[in-house]
Amino acid sequence: MAPISHLRAVSGQAEPRRTERPAEVRPLQLACPVTIQRYSDGKLSFKDDQIAEEADIRLTVNGQAEAILARTPGDDLNLVAGYLFSLSRVMCPEDILNIAFSYHGPSRVDVVLKTPVAVRRIYPSPRPVHIAPELLFELKELFERRQSLFKNTGSTHAAALFSVEGELISYGEDVGRHNAFDKAVGRALLEGTLESVTIAMLSSRLALELATKATTANIPVLCGFSAATSSAITYAERNNLSLVGRIKDNSFNVYANGWRFR
Repeated sequence: MAPISHLRAVSGQAEPRRTERPAEVRPLQLACPVTIQRYSDGKLSFKDDQIAEEADIRLTVNGQAEAILARTPGDDLNLVAGYLFSLSRVMCPEDILNIAFSYHGPSRVDVVLKTPVAVRRIYPSPRPVHIAPELLFELKELFERRQSLFKNTGSTHAAALFSVEGELISYGEDVGRHNAFDKAVGRALLEGTLESVTIAMLSSRLALELATKATTANIPVLCGFSAATSSAITYAERNNLSLVGRIKDNSFNVYANGWRFR
């Protein structure tokens, strides 16, 4: 699963290599300074603060309007790749024949895919991996150190993908929890490292849509800091996905397939 030459995973404003024109791209802004009123000690007072940037990007696939993604600007290439992968529109980077971003006026991305209709993804068999429970506490610390935008704004989600040994493979942060996961998956997809991912860690609750994203990427362990929903647990049980939530400093809940932890 080698990345194709004209695409690359990025951590800033995303464009194809051959069409980079930095002077025409708006400066990347992830957080905005604002003045707010804060109530404390029985009174309101003005205070300088930072809020996370949220802006739309319009996605067109093979000439047809696909979606409007409300996202934190940046990592746009990773976001689009991960989004299309989660929908089974692409299976590998080579399925993306061309991608062009425009940041003049409303942000827009036009994608040309090799396969004009949705492909049916064949899920590989779940890998028989086993994980030491203590590893999740180490990954939690690493995860929280990477949440720089959340520390400044308090309003973003994050997703991190790890190998079975605990190596950080990719990371995404966004105002949307689905976007954060798509950014992380998209980066690993474009860098050819997705097959090495064993653990996906999320800051958000473990909902059904996020569980399906994990199985689409053949990630056997999905964990997070919040709780799981009933539909996510049912789905995880049926699809051999290990689902772990409410990770604290020395405890966590296992909702499905705890046999991988020993």
